[in-house]
Amino acid sequence: MKKYKQYYEYASQISSIVGSFLKKDFGKSFKMTHKIDSHYGIENDITANKMYEDYLREKTPEIALYTEEGEKNLNSDLVWVIDPIEGTSNYRAGNPFWATTICLIYKNEPQLSIVNAPILNQVFFAIKGSGAFLNGEKIKISNVDNLKLALVDIGRGTKVEDKDWYINTLIKLRDFIRTNRTFGACGLDISYCAAGITDVYMNSGSQIYDNLAGSLLVSEAGGVVKNFRGLDWSLKDKDFLASNQKLADDIIKLL
Repeated sequence: MKKYKQYYEYASQISSIVGSFLKKDFGKSFKMTHKIDSHYGIENDITANKMYEDYLREKTPEIALYTEEGEKNLNSDLVWVIDPIEGTSNYRAGNPFWATTICLIYKNEPQLSIVNAPILNQVFFAIKGSGAFLNGEKIKISNVDNLKLALVDIGRGTKVEDKDWYINTLIKLRDFIRTNRTFGACGLDISYCAAGITDVYMNSGSQIYDNLAGSLLVSEAGGVVKNFRGLDWSLKDKDFLASNQKLADDIIKLL
């Protein structure tokens, strides 16, 4: 635990540095670069990613890196998993719902994470076994236990089949939930679920760096993180469900 606290200090510092850089450029016009399917990026994705990699290679050379825009190495016990801009489309359009995220995993299990939303002045963080926090205040998962009262946040990946899943899932759930939301920044969306701002978060098709940081926040806030078969979520899963146990069970039955 003591060692992870030192790693947390490093993660907090570089998250703040990158967050300040991105905040300074927020609202500017950026040229989009096509990646794959309907996934696009901008220059600041790459710049922020390099800032993370350069800093962490210097401070923690013993830890591998798995980043959206750069190195992808999971062949180590300790790995930093980074999404430099979670919600690039929002960031580019001047929508404040975006974040920069970092998570440390040990043998594929998250140990600490930070989700920093600079424009919203929201910093979520967790260290395994120590709880989850928003701006220093402890957070907890929603206690809503009836889907008819639940606000369900539904995200998706960028492939055509992910869009089909999204539409079909809305149809399946529409008569059983109170309402739905999509903020468009997976790591931030999951953090809102951890804080009880939303009651359920679910996603199909997103990547490791989208889900990991938020997954620790949810579990440390008293929630569960599952795949759609009802098993504990792992890095191999493309389907992601976070909530309290009761709502998670109910969603899985409907799916």
